[in-house]
Amino acid sequence: MRAVLVDKDELRYTPAGIAVFEARFEHKGRVFEAGAERLVQFTLTVLAFADTALRLNRVPLGSELRLEGFLATRSLRSSRLTVHVTEFKIN
Repeated sequence: MRAVLVDKDELRYTPAGIAVFEARFEHKGRVFEAGAERLVQFTLTVLAFADTALRLNRVPLGSELRLEGFLATRSLRSSRLTVHVTEFKIN
């Protein structure tokens, strides 16, 4: 998925010392559904850990990235879905 970095929290660390990056990205795109083109636009929250978190933290706001990862709950105690980024590329 391609998205623009619009906001990021300060890098933090777990009690075990693992870096945690949390940010908001905005995605805009067009898809075809039922024979018609549809504009899709939304903001999503992402999490990244360890080396990926450290690298994402250096990316400036406004940058467009191609994100790879998976959709999961924010934590074991939460039902809120979040994109967990495992890899990215700056466009």
